[in-house]
This record gives sequence, C-alpha cells and structure tokens, in this order.
Amino acid sequence: MKKIHGITVLSFLLLWGWGLGPAAGSPQEVQKSQIQKAKIFQDEYQLISESDLYCSIYALEKPDYDIRVISSERGGEKLLSSDADTLYIDKGKQDGLEVGQIFLIVSVGDRLSDPVSGKSVGYLVSRRGKARIVRLEEDRGIVTAEKVCGQVMTGDFLVPFQEKEGALGKDEGFDAFLEEDKGLNGNIVYLDRDYRIVGSGSWGIIDLGGDDGLQVGQQLTVFKRVQKDVPRQAIGNIVVIDIQPKTATFKVLSSRDSLEIGFGVQSK
Repeated sequence: MKKIHGITVLSFLLLWGWGLGPAAGSPQEVQKSQIQKAKIFQDEYQLISESDLYCSIYALEKPDYDIRVISSERGGEKLLSSDADTLYIDKGKQDGLEVGQIFLIVSVGDRLSDPVSGKSVGYLVSRRGKARIVRLEEDRGIVTAEKVCGQVMTGDFLVPFQEKEGALGKDEGFDAFLEEDKGLNGNIVYLDRDYRIVGSGSWGIIDLGGDDGLQVGQQLTVFKRVQKDVPRQAIGNIVVIDIQPKTATFKVLSSRDSLEIGFGVQSK
C-alpha cells in the first residue's frame, strides 16, 4: 500500500515539473505575469507633471500682456497665495472677456542674460496659478484664483490658459561620451528662485529653444568644466518642460553634483 502511495506522489511531482501544474490563467500564472510587467515598467514615471506645466518659469523676449491684476478682495494686502482668493482685473466686457474664461496668472520679472555670451535671453516669467472670470463690467472684471502655486500680487498679469499634457517616461541618464561638436549645445542661464546651485526636481532655463529644434520632453546632458585645459565632466540629466523661441525651461531629473548657472548642456 505504501509503495502504491509513493508512486502516486512521484507521478504527481513529475507531471508538475513537466509543466502540467498550474494551468494558463491560474492565479499563480497571473501573478507571475503581473510581476514581469511591473519589472518592465518600474523605471517609467511622470517626467512632466501638472506642477511643471502650470507652476514653473520661462523666459520671453517681449512679454506683451495686457490684462493686469489691479487689486484684491483683501484691500490693502498686495500678497495673495491661496485658492478662492478674489482678484480684480483692469479689463471687462468691452475687451471681449467672458464669464467662465480661464487664464494663467503670471508675474514678469527681471531681464535675463546668458552668462557666457552676455546677450539678453528675455524677461523671467513665473507662473502663479489659474484664474477664472466670475463677473464682468464694461471695463473691469472679477476673477477667483485656482490652484495657486506662488505669490500672486497686484501688478501680475492674466494670459490665455492653454491645456497641456504631462508626459510619462524614463530618466535616460547623462551621457559622458557625447562629442562636443555634435547635437545642440547651450548653457544654463537661470536657476529657479535665483538659486546659485540646484539638484534633482528643480527648474531652470537654458539658451536653446524652439528656433533650435528643441522639443518638450527632450532630455539633455549637463556638463561642467573645472578648467579650460581639462576634459569636461557629465554631471546631470535634464528634461525640457516648456519651449519658447529662444529659450527653454528644464527640470533636473538626476545629477551626481550640483548644477550651476553657466554649465553647458547638450542634446543626445
């Protein structure tokens, strides 16, 4: 009896080992498939987020904006930084505005220059959040702030809101073996909030743009050179999140050292 039982167990084990165990579609196989898929996509994530699209910075040669924030519900307070705040603007029905329209709130700052060439690259513009028109008079309007992500102040501007899409992808890393005379070459001209050095997740501006063929989502390697007579070093990888004709805004994806204004960037 024991002999027969042993043969039965041995036969079952052999059949299992020959692939006649869990059937296709069984819980074990489904779990295995899910694990394999997770491994394939584990490096892919939100490269460009909503914050990158609507709260970042850019440089524009001539910011020609004409809808201005002239006051707030808080009266004498010039600084606003929360959702649902009420703002008053200097345009109304006679300017073609309509109740329900959505705008982007922006602040125009100082003129920026390329630290290498000394040439102007435009004025710094900071996105501060959204605003929705809730009431209009002939020459005045009332808007409410939405998804505020910065300091909204009297004197800021409203510009037409354009829906944008984020992007999923992988950090391609920095390429230390790029030939200097290949691809697009430029420089970092500004770092967010005028920091001297930044790391992963920070924003900045480079002196390459749409006129150079640069595209949103494109990744570039950042280089630094300690001395003129020594080879440059690849220290970081950035992704383009906004394109203007002469400049582009980037986000730092990864770096092994701090990035600084004046460091070089190159397309792969």
